[in-house]
Amino acid sequence: MKESPNWLEMPYDLMENILQRLDTVEKLRSAGNVCRTWWRICKYPAMWKVIDIHILQDGCDTNHKIEMLTKQAVNLSCGELIDVSIDGFCTDDLLDHIALHSSKLKHLYLCPLV
Repeated sequence: MKESPNWLEMPYDLMENILQRLDTVEKLRSAGNVCRTWWRICKYPAMWKVIDIHILQDGCDTNHKIEMLTKQAVNLSCGELIDVSIDGFCTDDLLDHIALHSSKLKHLYLCPLV
């Protein structure tokens, strides 16, 4: 019988490319919990150059929880953040946090009407 591939032997840059395709909330809540390697990759600032978070349609998360997740992603970017989309929620405190920690920011999307 053919042996299954050991996914942990995959090159880091390939794993990073795969994880980069997850949305921000999936990276924050799930990917880092899969294994130690994924946890390390999810700590790379390059994984957080783009943050895209929207209010979840099922309403299970409060705006406060979403804001805390967004701040966590901004912090993980270590100043490398260039693009933020936060549709459906935003506070002055969150905007201050983004401004303070994102000197390379080029694009800020708040909602379709702004």
